[in-house]
Amino acid sequence: MHQLISNILLLLSGLLVLLYYSPLKFRWPLAVLVELWPYWGVIPFVSLALVVSIPRLRHQMLRVGLATLLFVLIGAPVFGWVGFPSSGAAPEGLRVMAYNLWIDNPNPKAIEQSILREDPDILFLSEVSQAMMAELRSQLDFPYSYRTSGSNNALLSQYPILDATTEDFGVKTRGQTFSLVAKLQLENDIVTVIGIHPPVPLIQTFFHIRNQQLDTFAKASQAVEGKLMVLGDFNATPWSAHFQRFERLSQLQNTGHRRWIWATWYFNQTLKTRYIKIPLDHIETRGFKVLKTWTGQTGGSDHKPVITVLEPA
Repeated sequence: MHQLISNILLLLSGLLVLLYYSPLKFRWPLAVLVELWPYWGVIPFVSLALVVSIPRLRHQMLRVGLATLLFVLIGAPVFGWVGFPSSGAAPEGLRVMAYNLWIDNPNPKAIEQSILREDPDILFLSEVSQAMMAELRSQLDFPYSYRTSGSNNALLSQYPILDATTEDFGVKTRGQTFSLVAKLQLENDIVTVIGIHPPVPLIQTFFHIRNQQLDTFAKASQAVEGKLMVLGDFNATPWSAHFQRFERLSQLQNTGHRRWIWATWYFNQTLKTRYIKIPLDHIETRGFKVLKTWTGQTGGSDHKPVITVLEPA
């Protein structure tokens, strides 16, 4: 019986390796399964644990070697991302925050407290309604702000916003754009901020739109000179082939890389997906040194905000 179970687990692990290390990981709906890659890693882990713990299987060196190899191959994308969280208080520096508020969030006070707790200098918001934006403007001390037209994104800043526009980069979702582009005046430099929110890739149409947007964001990033931030709810994890292509083409630095798996979604405890915890929100930069990155409180949202402290490079 143990050998049969081991055979099944090895077969499943082999299929996972085939999925991840082939062009299949770019295709819908298999690409959606890859977004949950750490959870699929349970299969090769159990497979290896079974082989090691059962004496009869442990003496089959070929089986042990195969189970180990499959575990390493499947775990590599996660191990390559994971680091150790930084201990101690956050250092001084430019504090940047990306936060999906959840459009149905009924608790503006909790949102305000979540933001005040982190005290960001630059704050990008997704799914912020006009009413919520008005509330936040009245309660938070940000002298500069911009909310996109035709969608629900916003930028609030302690630094002057020299220019801000709503931008679709040629790819829209249901006739709307989910992106903004702004130029901020830091003390002695100008930084370009691209705030994004591609659609959820659960259906095939939105999957292709998300991927097209990630590709256009990468091209837009290449065209920007000087310091740059691309941040928001990417609706993509670090293990997504399309997200990895975005990072490869844009040549941006993910502030969460090697700083633990800071899951930012799903944190609405009333739905069945409450057991899913994956990093969908990211802050990508160029021209900055990352000092620390962490996640904040949900504030009634289904997302946690991601916060990073930067130092101009």
